[in-house]
Amino acid sequence: MLGGNPSRVAILAFLIIVIYVLLGYYIPREESIYFLLLYASSWALTFALLKRISTQTIFWLGIAFRFVFLIALPSLSQDFYRFIWDGLLLQNELNPYAFSPNELMADNTLFNPTLKHELFTGMGELSAQHYSNYPPVNQLGFLFSVKWLPHHLLGTVVIMRLLLILAEVGLFLIAQRILRELDLTTKRLGWYFLNPLIILELTGNLHWEGVMLFFFALGFWLLLKKRHSLATLAFAFSIATKLIPLLLLPLFARFQSWKKTVGMSLLGSVSLFVFFVPFFKDIGMENYFTTIQLWFKNFEFNGSFYYIIRWVGYQVKGYNIIRQWGEISPWIISGIVFLFAFLRPKKKVQEVFTAMLFLLTSYYLLASIVHPWYVIPLVFLGMFTRYSFPLIWSMLIAISYVTYADPNFQENYVLIALEYAIVLGVMCYEIVRKKPLLQHF
Repeated sequence: MLGGNPSRVAILAFLIIVIYVLLGYYIPREESIYFLLLYASSWALTFALLKRISTQTIFWLGIAFRFVFLIALPSLSQDFYRFIWDGLLLQNELNPYAFSPNELMADNTLFNPTLKHELFTGMGELSAQHYSNYPPVNQLGFLFSVKWLPHHLLGTVVIMRLLLILAEVGLFLIAQRILRELDLTTKRLGWYFLNPLIILELTGNLHWEGVMLFFFALGFWLLLKKRHSLATLAFAFSIATKLIPLLLLPLFARFQSWKKTVGMSLLGSVSLFVFFVPFFKDIGMENYFTTIQLWFKNFEFNGSFYYIIRWVGYQVKGYNIIRQWGEISPWIISGIVFLFAFLRPKKKVQEVFTAMLFLLTSYYLLASIVHPWYVIPLVFLGMFTRYSFPLIWSMLIAISYVTYADPNFQENYVLIALEYAIVLGVMCYEIVRKKPLLQHF
């Protein structure tokens, strides 16, 4: 079962658990030096561990590592405060797309005043002044999490964490079947399921990319089994959890017949309408789209080519051109999606995964904001291709947390340049040499 020396495996696993205890309970994100040292150590130990264990052991160790964080409040991200806030609004029959937290703070009858103040303070001023941007399935997950212990912050966090772990268990089992379908070793799952970034960001920080990927993987598996209607519903659930799959689904257009593509598109549109209409039937979608546009026109964090474009804008215009870039970039992304989807037919499953990987990579390279958990879908897609640069990115992107060590949240552009130089260098190497820098076992 272990596939290696049991005592060495036990020692490596114990050391990783110790690191996760420190990261989950003792090291705040402001202590960037300690954080990065522990994070790098977790990667080194994980590399050593993956060489010695079987797929079955990968699964059980992955579960054990996730349960280390069970009763920890997220330390690297404050988004969970907003998740719980939105869930409590729904429980009180209020629409999170209709009211910003700032608009509701004066209402002392809304829910427990102490918890309300803790959530409002915890989410930060930026989140508090905007409407929710989380899609409907996300919102239903928030509602489920607060339903059982609505006045207990840690209790709600534990319930949400268990829900996210359950989704990742489902993702593991489905991805295992897809790998077997492609005649790839299931040990590739180790790069995802034992990936320190994924454990920290999904289980530790309660981000919902794992739920999105569960539904996406389920849809892909059903598509491979010619269950087109069920696959479409699964993809709709994925989009209604996080919007990112909207970029990827056009790639199926030339993987199957046009008749099936049109049929799935119609069913998918109806399904998304059913998901969204209960939230927007009275208020419209203006608030939601206004909040989404902030990611294109206002927010900046860990950008790559965008920062170069911004620098050029300063030289030419004399000011930050993020708003103009926010107007142009969706059209550029749409053009890239069109090229990847229709440039040539994709007859093999791995060709589809490769196209999705590079399409999403292109999107993030042009984005003005790339939080560490954003690259998790790239790690998932990379499992089914010959490319390992998403793994390199998942190792390096944690250096963006150095920003939080600065009282003014000033980014370190030297570290950002180093991050992207290495990632792009590895990507170009793998494209030119047609072999991965890191072997997928």
